Amino acid sequence: MAKRKQKNVELERQLKQRKMIFRVVSIVIAAVIVFAIGFGAWSVQDRRWVLRYDGGRVATNDFRAINDIFFGGNPLAREAALESLQQIVTLRNRAMHHNADFTPEEREDAEAQVNWNIRTMNIMELGFDPVPYITDERLAELFVTSPLVGRLMDIYLPVNAVDVDEDEFAVLLESYLEDALYRHLDLQVHMLMLFDREEIEEAYELVGNVDFEDIMRQFVPGAEEEDELETISLIQVIDWFDAQPEDREYLLSLDAGDYTHIIELHDGGMDFFFIFYAVSREEPDPDAAAESFREDHIQALREDLFNDLVEEWTEESNFRVNRRGYNSVR
Repeated sequence: MAKRKQKNVELERQLKQRKMIFRVVSIVIAAVIVFAIGFGAWSVQDRRWVLRYDGGRVATNDFRAINDIFFGGNPLAREAALESLQQIVTLRNRAMHHNADFTPEEREDAEAQVNWNIRTMNIMELGFDPVPYITDERLAELFVTSPLVGRLMDIYLPVNAVDVDEDEFAVLLESYLEDALYRHLDLQVHMLMLFDREEIEEAYELVGNVDFEDIMRQFVPGAEEEDELETISLIQVIDWFDAQPEDREYLLSLDAGDYTHIIELHDGGMDFFFIFYAVSREEPDPDAAAESFREDHIQALREDLFNDLVEEWTEESNFRVNRRGYNSVR
């Protein structure tokens, strides 16, 4: 009896020990499962952020959009894309600090701008949206920075705070007035632009015999007889189509009342045929041109100094790259 009782006690002890081991193993397995689930969820969440900095995080999709749009998804440009993103985030944070962020009107315009230029144009030309993973609101914040830059420059680099090297400016001004004074010429023209050479030749046969506006109404689709035809700056046309020197010289010589011969200009691999009629001509004022050039020169100096400021602010922002998010963008 004693042996049997001792044996029963031993069996009961072993059973309790097995139950304890089973519980411990069950707890460990459950803990591993919970950890695995938690780690997986954390890992997924962690990939959503590409940058951390003092006061915030930057989404991986922001980096992806900058890389896709600015750099065409080029793997060799990933670091440049990351640096650009850091500067954009720094710029906007600085603007918000000074209450210089988008106005409601600016935001509306910016969102419409990116929707058209980034989404709609690509859908029309390529057949797909290149950035379906990001909102128009965020695209506007990433790609439209000019309103913020202008206000921040006024805060940190007002016009009267920029020093101009007068000797250097005098040399630049002399060269500008010699080479680019024509840009201040106010030469307003009526312009007939057609794509077909035979059609433009047909129109040219009427030049001098028929009022030029009537010729335009005849050959421009949708132009009604009672419509008033607006003039356009010939300088703008020359810039738009990057006219060859001989064409530019000829066009700039026009006086009010002159017609041109048929001018062939090119843009984006397409040929365009023009006839111009000079409506009015006002010669450039060298003094006004010099003042305009000085304003542009000071603005360029301000932009260079401002770029240096943005680089300093970016370094001070203490950005830290999250490699999980960074590596998730292909």
